[in-house]
Amino acid sequence: MKVLLLLSLVVCARSAPQRPQAVTAPTGCQFGGNFYPAGSTISEGTDRCGCTYGTYCTQDGGVVIGDCFPTCCIHEGNVIDHGSSFTDSSGAQCQCEWGQALCTAPPGCQYGGNFYPAGTTISEGTDHCGCTYGTYCSQDGHVMIGDCFPTCCVHEGSVVDHDSSFTDSAGAHCHCNWGQLICSISGGDDILSG
Repeated sequence: MKVLLLLSLVVCARSAPQRPQAVTAPTGCQFGGNFYPAGSTISEGTDRCGCTYGTYCTQDGGVVIGDCFPTCCIHEGNVIDHGSSFTDSSGAQCQCEWGQALCTAPPGCQYGGNFYPAGTTISEGTDHCGCTYGTYCSQDGHVMIGDCFPTCCVHEGSVVDHDSSFTDSAGAHCHCNWGQLICSISGGDDILSG
């Protein structure tokens, strides 16, 4: 018995120790509490412009959230192709570039809460002397309040032409000069009147 016991000890001493087998985990991605195999599509869709986007599991187990360059723009509810030029409802000139509408406001003026194109008359009128006055939007987009040299004067309800002289009812000698009435009484100072 002693020999058998000794022999079994020798056999045990000579055999290699057993190591546990390594278990290879499947490659893939964890996303949103779920496992996805490497190279798989987690989610995918397209938008109104035909751009494919989505979430993907790469071959090395990484998660990539992808999008693309859009092939159109959505502006004021309209679908516009990439590279197209258009005019929007405000009159702005626009270009669709990779999903963005790049717009340049038209030249013009903001006045009284309204937009006026460059070179337009905002308001205009004439006075009793035929002088035209008004508010204009210049070609470079500035509001211009217009005036002119009046071509007459009004005195006691009568229209007097520019560069005319007369004697009024009080005996004053008067002269109309570009809308300015200058009157003087004999031996007195000039009296300016409108």
